[in-house]
Amino acid sequence: MLPAMKWSFRIGRVFGIDVRVHATFALIVAYAAMSFGQLGGPRGAAFGVLLILGLFACVTLHELGHSLVAQRFGVQVREIILLPIGGVARLDSEPRKPAHELLIAIAGPLVNVAIAFGLALALHPGGAELKSGWYLDPEHLTFSARTLLLALLGSNALLAVFNMIPALPMDGGRVLRACLSFFVGKVRATSWAATVGQVIAVGMVVFGFETQQPMLALIGVLVFIGAAQERAVTRAAEALSDLRAGEVCDPNALTLAPSDPVGTVIDNLVRSAQAHYPVFYGKELVGIVSREQILMLVPRVGLQAPLSTLMRREFFAVDAGMPLDELRRHLIELGGRPVVVRSLTGYLGVLGLEDIQRIGLVAERLARAGIRRPQPVPDPALH
Repeated sequence: MLPAMKWSFRIGRVFGIDVRVHATFALIVAYAAMSFGQLGGPRGAAFGVLLILGLFACVTLHELGHSLVAQRFGVQVREIILLPIGGVARLDSEPRKPAHELLIAIAGPLVNVAIAFGLALALHPGGAELKSGWYLDPEHLTFSARTLLLALLGSNALLAVFNMIPALPMDGGRVLRACLSFFVGKVRATSWAATVGQVIAVGMVVFGFETQQPMLALIGVLVFIGAAQERAVTRAAEALSDLRAGEVCDPNALTLAPSDPVGTVIDNLVRSAQAHYPVFYGKELVGIVSREQILMLVPRVGLQAPLSTLMRREFFAVDAGMPLDELRRHLIELGGRPVVVRSLTGYLGVLGLEDIQRIGLVAERLARAGIRRPQPVPDPALH
């Protein structure tokens, strides 16, 4: 499972998906209450709070649209997080087919279109022409239920249009990537969509500063960074798909015994990048100790405590021939717990998310430089 974002609190669970709100969300609620309170006193403050809560309820429905379609295609969704700048649905993995990504990406904006359409029918039965009031004009603002619904109508229409801007990682950028993937493959499609996204992001920043809209400029910065991350993640995933679990296990990794003191691992931590330590009783693997376990528990148990008091006795094993991109998804599903890699000849090593991230970084850098990794010596156990 993906780790929960710090300072976020669960407020509900829908279709097996945790809905969490970040602590900083309180800032935008307070800002809305203060801003509208200056216009209409306590009634205006209440209106501002209801407007923000209603808007973020729509954002939650937007993210649920993405999430439910993702679940339909077998992509696990762990949580939705509400932030002051919007919502994020956190997926365990990326959809494998371009058609799936296309439908997942477009589902969110379609939810906003449906909400706006429903509000329009409720406010104007029979399709009567909408009058002014889509925006909140301070000179003619009335703190009524109708004004609130009109504001939500306009906001949902704006959300649908804004999210479809073809700037990766926004929904429109994902739609662009999915469409390009049909013709040029995901890696090249991601690179092109990320470039388009970064050009648009620069435009957002410039326009935001020129029009004194700092929020738009901030969104532009986040889009620029997000596009770069999407490009790097996709390249790394492509590089990982070329490697198998048994090929990357370290044959010189330190192995321990249940009776070894915790201090043995501490000594090794300062001179080795090894993140997970197998614990053997004779020739039998009986447990795994991770770096984070040791660092968290050593102040309590001391350096002389035997590893048997800390080691995780239950562990999962995977086949040595498993591609690393598939192994990464498997590790995420296990909540980041390491797995044991076995071949026909027996134990080969232990791999965790830290190892996959390190290997992916190296593989991606080599691939970007046009360097092919050396082909490993054939091992019958890996076939």
